[in-house]
Amino acid sequence: MIATVTTVTTTTTTVTTTASTTIVAGLGLLATLVLIALLVAKELAGAAVESSGSAGTVTLSRAVDRVLNVAIIPLLFVFGAIVIFKVLEVLL
Repeated sequence: MIATVTTVTTTTTTVTTTASTTIVAGLGLLATLVLIALLVAKELAGAAVESSGSAGTVTLSRAVDRVLNVAIIPLLFVFGAIVIFKVLEVLL
């Protein structure tokens, strides 16, 4: 009876750990893809601002260029954390 309980507990823990690892890896991939898409959008908006040549007026391109920083900065921290954890995972 005790051996059965130990086996079930070990199996449940292993399955839960595997599922958690898969979810975290998926979220890390999603965050990286969103970061890439936002950086591309920011680059395109920045190019539109430079090509318009109007320094004093606030255009839609300039507004988009500034607003994208709100999402990009936190995602850069997340990306940095992902890189650090992956490097530590390989080293340890």
